[in-house]
Amino acid sequence: MHVGVARKEVMLSGSTGNPTTGDNARWDDAIARLNGDLLQSWYWGEFKQRHGWHVERLHVEQSRGEAMAQLLFRRRGPFSLGYLPRGPLISGNDMIAARLLGAIDEACARHRAIALVVEPDRPLPPGWLQKGIGFVNGPESFQTSRTVKVPLASDEELLARMRKDTRYNVLYARRQGIEVEFAPAEPAAFATFYRLLQETSRRNAFGIHERVYYEDFLRLFGDQAVLLFSRSDGVPTSALIAARTGDECRSMYAGSSIAHRVRGDAALLHFEAMRWARDHGCARFDLGGIASGTVSPGQRGNDGEGDRRGSSLEGVHQFKVGFGGEIIAYPPTVERRYRPGLAWLVRRVNARFRPVAQGSQSSRTNELD
Repeated sequence: MHVGVARKEVMLSGSTGNPTTGDNARWDDAIARLNGDLLQSWYWGEFKQRHGWHVERLHVEQSRGEAMAQLLFRRRGPFSLGYLPRGPLISGNDMIAARLLGAIDEACARHRAIALVVEPDRPLPPGWLQKGIGFVNGPESFQTSRTVKVPLASDEELLARMRKDTRYNVLYARRQGIEVEFAPAEPAAFATFYRLLQETSRRNAFGIHERVYYEDFLRLFGDQAVLLFSRSDGVPTSALIAARTGDECRSMYAGSSIAHRVRGDAALLHFEAMRWARDHGCARFDLGGIASGTVSPGQRGNDGEGDRRGSSLEGVHQFKVGFGGEIIAYPPTVERRYRPGLAWLVRRVNARFRPVAQGSQSSRTNELD
């Protein structure tokens, strides 16, 4: 059984060393095998490590299965806060799930973690949630509580899945001569993207990172990521960064201009991103966060129904469900407390860490930074 971490590699026996060449490929191969999320990928861990996090990658293997978890730790004085985004990934019996949890506890002990916030992409092992095992309701989702995933197929099938108005917008933009550019990872393209992102941030009142954050993302993911612009008469109107892991691609960051928008430009931009993902072997395209609703955790549907009244994500919701994908509601977050007194203090001074009632998670798209 092997438990490895980035930068430092830890065996359950206690030996240490450095990751070897090919560790990233082996990790991501296992992520793909277990149908894992991009936020559990090797390059996401390396990316976050460049921006203030420490990463530990745990991989438990047995003859009857395997289990994985990429943990992120943010230092807070002599202690740290742990975060497990869109994990763990488990294929096997209760024993392997228990051994992974033991390895997680060991990693959290090494980092003197106050608590670990787990934001799963699938139901957690029942044994983890038994009364007295140490998990409690977690804070509001740091990623998103719901998303839309579109099965990728031929152009004709993609268009046929779309809602009538979305399909019209894609075809209209084409007729109007809107062009989609696959931009190189160069300073001029970064500057254009960031200007559009800033405009969108001001318009919709959400926070963004410094420009270097997005530059690092594109450069680190390399050919697994793409930067696209829609242009009208040569003027950029919207932009999108997408990245792929395994057989899934995700829309990561997007921005647009009000002054130069043309009907259908954003729809065409996303359609071209889906075609790029399909041509690179992906089976699904994750459009990212939509408004929270009444769909229960783990439930899937394709009708877009839910209580969205008053949501600032209403327009985004309508745009994304128009592509005809599956609406996926993620399970709520949970928290494993290692120092209950300090965890209580963190919740008192930082509202982002206060627990929410199960089933009332919203669709905040901030990261735990």
